[in-house]
Amino acid sequence: MLTSLFSPLKIGPMEIANRVMMPGMSAGQILDERAFPLPEMIAYFAERAQAEPGLMAIGATQVVPPSGPFRQPVALFDPEVVEPLARVVEGVKQYDTKFGLQLWDGGTQGASRIQLSPSGISAHAQPVGDVRTRFELKALSIDEIAEVVGHFAAAAGHARQAGVDFVEIHAGHGYLISAFLSSYFNRREDRYGGSLDNRAHFLFEILAAVREAVGPQIGVGIKINGDDFFAEGGWTIDDAVALAPMLEARGADYLSVTAGVMGGTRLTVPPLYEKQGCFTDLAAAVRAVVSIPVATIGRIKDPVMADRLVAEGTADIVCMGRPMIADSQIVAKARRGELDDIRRCLADCRGCLDHEMRSIKKGQPGQVSCVVNPRMQRESVCVDIEGSAASNPKTVLVVGAGLAGLEAARRCAFSGHRVILCEARGRIGGQINWAKMVPGRSEIGDMLPWYARQISKYGVDLRLNTCVDMTMIEAIAPDILFITTGSVPQVPQNLTDLVTAAEGIDLVLADDLFEQVLPAGRNVLVIGGDQIGMQVADYLSESGAKVTVAEAQGHFAGKLAANDRWYLTARCIEKGVRRVKTVHDIRLDAAGLTLLSDVGETALGAIDQIVFASERHPLRDLAEGARSRGIETHVVGDAFDVNSEDGGMIFSTIARAYDVARRI
Repeated sequence: MLTSLFSPLKIGPMEIANRVMMPGMSAGQILDERAFPLPEMIAYFAERAQAEPGLMAIGATQVVPPSGPFRQPVALFDPEVVEPLARVVEGVKQYDTKFGLQLWDGGTQGASRIQLSPSGISAHAQPVGDVRTRFELKALSIDEIAEVVGHFAAAAGHARQAGVDFVEIHAGHGYLISAFLSSYFNRREDRYGGSLDNRAHFLFEILAAVREAVGPQIGVGIKINGDDFFAEGGWTIDDAVALAPMLEARGADYLSVTAGVMGGTRLTVPPLYEKQGCFTDLAAAVRAVVSIPVATIGRIKDPVMADRLVAEGTADIVCMGRPMIADSQIVAKARRGELDDIRRCLADCRGCLDHEMRSIKKGQPGQVSCVVNPRMQRESVCVDIEGSAASNPKTVLVVGAGLAGLEAARRCAFSGHRVILCEARGRIGGQINWAKMVPGRSEIGDMLPWYARQISKYGVDLRLNTCVDMTMIEAIAPDILFITTGSVPQVPQNLTDLVTAAEGIDLVLADDLFEQVLPAGRNVLVIGGDQIGMQVADYLSESGAKVTVAEAQGHFAGKLAANDRWYLTARCIEKGVRRVKTVHDIRLDAAGLTLLSDVGETALGAIDQIVFASERHPLRDLAEGARSRGIETHVVGDAFDVNSEDGGMIFSTIARAYDVARRI
């Protein structure tokens, strides 16, 4: 099974045991105030190395000394980084995997105050950085280009001293080298601009200098874009196909083909709205013109797909980054054929990407998490030992089998406690069963089969169609009670008069829309424009309904990850969904509905359906009664918090349930 994926491969001086690569990502860079690796970084990489993928890499490391304060990424420009970096390498090398890192400068998309560029042309989108930072563009002179090449070589030398097996020159995603390659960003008229050969001269010099610095025993790969996805101009697959043989001729050991830049029409970190394997066609085109190994990337989360990509000759190496964040043992499980036991990446982006972006803006970089894996970047402190409580098990009653209840039940049972999980409905999953009905978001439901398998595996007593009251709680007499009963939508208090006067208008709560599969009206108003409201609008407009979203705040879908929000908003715009923000009241008269906002009035005319998708009320009534009877009671999920910035989100729901349950 999966014989192509688990076949060996020669890459330059390296022999790898299989074709899986954990590519360089910002995840796992847990650093001190000098941007040197901390022990927690060793734990993160060592746990994933235990599964023995063929290759693993630390993501972008800073090779050019930055201007201004600096905390991320790894300070590879500093020779004193060698010793702490070597400890990370040692932690990984006890396993059969090849370990390396990316050599990088962010250019106009990095967080350094002075942003280096070929021609002083800014990125299409502002880079994410501390909100206090004021960026300054700098077009490199020929002498400064030589200095940058020297920095790449010096950093590569530091990597060699730390003991890595390979380095990867990052020449994609619109970063500094990528900008030199692109005719859009590179308008130079010297030997570094003009023709493709000239625009690539900077990269050629870096490749030669890096090769000399690391010697023949260390592999040198290059990550390039297959396409920038600009509406006009920019780097295309034709450019990548032309460049690839040049890089092979100059000694590159492998090429990794990625895609996208900030401000492009598709994103570098594709969310679940993109199909699985979304960039693999680009790798296939490059592989056709070179004889060195080619790696592919882009939403490849299924080992069966990965095996097929290798078998069919699409690529030689398959990068599975976020899937290895979600389940550190995915490679080992795939090797054993335990595919159903893999905790699947949802490509939700709220943890691995958005949590980091939000922390950077607050001046607290490095805070990366995972929607489905609450241990991510906490491997050294969250050490899970199966059966740790088996010698003294407690009876745990979990009320509600949504995500919070499933995670609480799973983690308690994993420890060896006796767990009873009760659910009023006839299936597990709670609101996830509705979330997966939204167009483009069906993969949200991928976690439910995994949870069903886990609670069965660890002996959870699952009782569906079971409503819990205090009489039942007293009869079971649990040592520990989890209230995970979720939340329900409600009509905003200031709109109760609208409900009373809305004769002839179909009034619907968001949950009922999905649970009862209610038909969409012809002209619909969705009240609430955060994550639920915008997804409701997408769902309704799919059937051809004319939809308007009224949001009280100044932005839409603020709780969603930025990458998800980008695609969702684009979908709604394409279908003509009207969005009105800062709405503080709604007037109903003979002319129909009118939205009253901070900027004036918006007449909607005759509306035949209103869907309430804004405020939600937590359901936790049982908690007070249980506590009054002396039962240790924990409230998690929506029942605990549904209204804060992270409230009601998958990643915070699972994380809190896990954190409480692991201490039982």
